[in-house]
Amino acid sequence: MPTLYYTLDNAVFRNFLFYAVASILKMMIMSPLTSRQRFEKNAFANPEDIPLDERKTIQTTTSDPDVERIRRNHLNDIENIIPFVLIGFCYIA
Repeated sequence: MPTLYYTLDNAVFRNFLFYAVASILKMMIMSPLTSRQRFEKNAFANPEDIPLDERKTIQTTTSDPDVERIRRNHLNDIENIIPFVLIGFCYIA
């Protein structure tokens, strides 16, 4: 009978699954955090993101340090977590 690697009986797969899910959830949470920070700081990247009633008073900007920190963190997650999950599945087998 062949060995089944992708079951919860496999301790390596169980641990990998925990960390993969935790990392993916963290990556998904970063998107609303970036949006929230943009609204708090009024630092919108595109003109269509600015609320209609404030279009004349707010200019688009990509240089707010607080927004950029969260945005770079999210980009770093995308660049690292997706390969971690894909390569991890190959490693377990």
